[in-house]
Amino acid sequence: MLKKLSLAALVAMGSMSVASATDLSEAIKGVNLKGALRIRLYHDDSATQKTSNTWRTNAAFIFAVPVSDELKIVDRVSNETQINAQNGTGANSVNAIVKDNVLFAKYSKNGLTVLAGKIPVATPITDTDLFGPPTHGAGALATYKVSDSLTLAAAGLDALVAEDYIGTTVNNTYAAAAIFKSDIADVQVWAFEMDKTINSDYVISADIKAVSAVKLHVDYATADLDGKKYKQSFKNISASFTQDTVCVKVGFAANGENGGFVVIDGDAPLTNVLPTPQNSTLNKDTADKAFYGKLGYNVNEKTNVYAAYAKADDAGTEGVIGAKYKYTKKFTLSAYYSVTGNIKGGNGNKETRAEAIYKF
Repeated sequence: MLKKLSLAALVAMGSMSVASATDLSEAIKGVNLKGALRIRLYHDDSATQKTSNTWRTNAAFIFAVPVSDELKIVDRVSNETQINAQNGTGANSVNAIVKDNVLFAKYSKNGLTVLAGKIPVATPITDTDLFGPPTHGAGALATYKVSDSLTLAAAGLDALVAEDYIGTTVNNTYAAAAIFKSDIADVQVWAFEMDKTINSDYVISADIKAVSAVKLHVDYATADLDGKKYKQSFKNISASFTQDTVCVKVGFAANGENGGFVVIDGDAPLTNVLPTPQNSTLNKDTADKAFYGKLGYNVNEKTNVYAAYAKADDAGTEGVIGAKYKYTKKFTLSAYYSVTGNIKGGNGNKETRAEAIYKF
């Protein structure tokens, strides 16, 4: 079992000295700011409900304040506002949320990077979306670059918060990983344990460079959940072909016969593999499976158009067409139109989304 990293241990590893510290006024001058601003408009048309328009705005700012050459204090501040108007009923709602922010110390030297405090937790089974907000927790995470080919990671968290599947705080979370990169393949192996939630969760992901224009991607995960008699599992395999201005991707994803509860957030990259926006992941509670495909075309260096389709046993079918326009290096406009159809006899949903996003 992995032991949690204490703040005292991190300070000892840092070997920080008063002489190397930067005074506050100089640190403020050197603050690094990154982030993004996003505006989205959704129009949904369902056969069973009134049509609705939803405006969603997001802002995320990440401040990195230098303390010394090796040490920074990082603060992530974000917010989301959502306004929904349902046509024909006059019903509307305004939901203003200050998202869960993070604040932590970041130490980096000689291949070692340590985060300690309230930190973002970016793994295959957690939400890594900037506006998610990312899954976060209170504790420490460390990575060590052994060589250009191998990086090791370990984490110990007193508390972990995820929005979707666990919903509340989970105490005593541990993780370990090995990340290997080469000219032929990139491989990640992860192991997780969460007190009274997940006894064990093992994940392996690989990108295999078959030939110059073809890449294979493989995921496999198995989890032993607390209180569940049978193990959960998930697998995904896809192949992509890129040639000049065209990219084609096809794939197959499936849960085990007892379900696919192997992630703690519905937006986790491990299972969020379907290229369709309304149904982008399998139902975690069933033996669901799906076939999917996507075709993209670069009209020019700024414009991309695409079409995608997915068919899942539980969620049904979904088709989408979309386009993205890179107005400047930092500002992008995009839109899609998506239609779902439920194989089990339910009614589908039509969704149109327009988005403007500025990253800095």
